[in-house]
Amino acid sequence: MSTKTGSERARNTLAYLRRHITTGTWPVGTRIPIEPELAEQIGVGRSTVREAVRSLASIGMLETLPGRGTFVRSAAPTSTLLNEFLNDFTLEEILSYRRALEIEAAQQAALHRSEDDLVALEQAAVEEQGCTRCPVLMNGSESSAFDSRFHRLLFDAAKNRLLASLYAGTNDQLRTPAHRGRLANVATASEMERDHARVLDAIRRRDFIDAVHSMADHVDHDVVIVNDRQEVVPALARTPEQQQRIDVAREADAQRIGTN
Repeated sequence: MSTKTGSERARNTLAYLRRHITTGTWPVGTRIPIEPELAEQIGVGRSTVREAVRSLASIGMLETLPGRGTFVRSAAPTSTLLNEFLNDFTLEEILSYRRALEIEAAQQAALHRSEDDLVALEQAAVEEQGCTRCPVLMNGSESSAFDSRFHRLLFDAAKNRLLASLYAGTNDQLRTPAHRGRLANVATASEMERDHARVLDAIRRRDFIDAVHSMADHVDHDVVIVNDRQEVVPALARTPEQQQRIDVAREADAQRIGTN
């Protein structure tokens, strides 16, 4: 009869805990079973469980609060690790990366969304009418910055947990003091509602091409960089002719949505 080594037990215990977190069996914010219960479930010693918990806490997936227990803090290690990794890049580079994530999420949401996803997105779009915090405030000082429910649900509808985790980690980086005062939301409430309506319409029709174009247009102004004089630093350089093509497409979308 074979006997598992200590390293095998440690690997199996770590895999057990990670699997329960990444699959949502233990949702973010919930408390995991206490150490003796986990040791019995997995069939290992309490010290093995303790070490696995410490390992996941070191990468931000778990957090142990004295007297309260151990809680799930992230469904993936990306938020903590990505934050450290992104410290070496410029704000322009980070926003470009975030832009790519949002555009890909819109495409995948159009392809993979369920009816429940669609209902939730429609409700979020209604709830955020009149709100210009999509997803950052001009001064970035309030805790609700980067908290657009519409955007979060878009990533849920994409059915890609890695995309969602990378997006959350990128937003965490943009919240850091190093970037405070350098980000702005220059769109009006009506512009935000128009943009969301276009993205939602494309996702409703499962048109991934329109979803890509409408989201690309949206992220041009939902979060932008400003200089010391609060002047917008354009993310992309476009000729007047190129911008005219975008404006024509935007107007055509608005007319189609208005007739539906």
